[in-house]
Amino acid sequence: MIEMHLSGTRARNGTLIFVCSTCKVPPNFTFGAQDKGELVYLMLCPSCEIVLGEWASLEARDRELNVFAKVLKLKH
Repeated sequence: MIEMHLSGTRARNGTLIFVCSTCKVPPNFTFGAQDKGELVYLMLCPSCEIVLGEWASLEARDRELNVFAKVLKLKH
């Protein structure tokens, strides 16, 4: 699930990139473990140290980020 702190900006070449809406730094992708040991895939801001998104699978992450990118492209 994408949290409220994820935004997008245009790179110099016109590519849309994800950034933290608070500090405008690109996120890091990593993983963590839930209570029962299941892996979760995380998107973290390396500057603010907040979670920008959390997913149960890479497919769920890619699906949600693709939809989010399409919405951002419509706004920009």
